[in-house]
Amino acid sequence: MTTTETVYLNLASANDLKKVQAIGDRAGKIVENRPFHDWSDLRRAGMDQDEINAVKSDGVKLGMPSEGPIREPGSGGSGGSPGGNLGRA
Repeated sequence: MTTTETVYLNLASANDLKKVQAIGDRAGKIVENRPFHDWSDLRRAGMDQDEINAVKSDGVKLGMPSEGPIREPGSGGSGGSPGGNLGRA
């Protein structure tokens, strides 16, 4: 991705995930298999360890509900939900 904005696996839209070179066409599968609590959970989306490492090398973060900017959906700071809403309104 050619932006300085951090992409969070658990929060980003499929369109934003597609822009990450190491994800590309797997974006939909990633969205379908959320949430990811650990990098190895990406295996549910059909990724092997080398592919997972490539995603990490692209600067992608897991984006657990307690991470990210407070105004970002699913940041854990909205809706009174103790675990956040994982980007769902």
